[in-house]
Amino acid sequence: MRPVSNRCPAGLSIGLMKLLGPLLLALAVVGARADDLPPLNTSPTGFMLPGKMIWADLYAKNPTPEIQFYTTLFGWKAESDNRPNGVLYTVLSNDQVPVAGVVSRPPPKGDRGRGHWVNYIAVDDVNQVLATATSLGGKIVHPAKMIPQRGTQAIMADSQKSLLGIIHSSSGDPDDTEPAVGTWAWVHLSARNPAAASQFYQTVLGYKAEQDTRDGRQDVFLLVSQGFTRASIGPIPDRPEAYPDWLGFVRVENIDDTVSKATGLGAHVLVAPKAAEDGIRLAVLADPADVAIGIVEMANPTALQTRTP
Repeated sequence: MRPVSNRCPAGLSIGLMKLLGPLLLALAVVGARADDLPPLNTSPTGFMLPGKMIWADLYAKNPTPEIQFYTTLFGWKAESDNRPNGVLYTVLSNDQVPVAGVVSRPPPKGDRGRGHWVNYIAVDDVNQVLATATSLGGKIVHPAKMIPQRGTQAIMADSQKSLLGIIHSSSGDPDDTEPAVGTWAWVHLSARNPAAASQFYQTVLGYKAEQDTRDGRQDVFLLVSQGFTRASIGPIPDRPEAYPDWLGFVRVENIDDTVSKATGLGAHVLVAPKAAEDGIRLAVLADPADVAIGIVEMANPTALQTRTP
């Protein structure tokens, strides 16, 4: 998969504390009452697939309109839990399968009130991943926490300050079947130094990092585990306001219809629909709160998660 542009509206500081400070406070509050979070799978899968993206949490200043946007756009169903400490956690499900969570968070500083999607990668050992990441210049944003039904999870920043969640799920990981419409199909990292980022994740998460030279570039990499390409890494746009970040992509039935529907709901287009592979079209949206999310139309779903020789 070719890299996508990750646009950050002007005025956002790229300083780590300005970016992560509000999340740290929100995560600390959530962690105090996280023992009743639901499992990632309603029935245990029996699969452990380190390196696969299996979850995402949206941290939102004002979660109610964000939930309304995503349930309307993707047809997700929402089940919210108002916790005694005032934190709202909402599970979003696609055809009764949980796919994401939405967390209420304090107003952020320096980013004009936007929220942030945090993508979670499956790992065998959360603490070991954190130890390796910090030894290579990464930072622990939220330390490992065991949540009985959910599993062990943490959030880190890599050596280029990109946020990433890691999780060892108590109910296993989703099998490597074709991603259903309305589920996560891909994840891409925009990095200041893609080659260094690929080496970081190869060491920290055990990926096999391969150069993607199909378009003749030398700064695009694919991350492979269990014989499947799981993610891509490419350069961020050459703009002062751009910053390193992960971006998840949700599969949609028709990308043009989804873009039209999203803009009617108050979103705007960051990257217009374009071809990425044979039968694959992708786009990047900014939701009404200006949070980026990717969408992908897949006439050939195996092109995104191709088993390598």
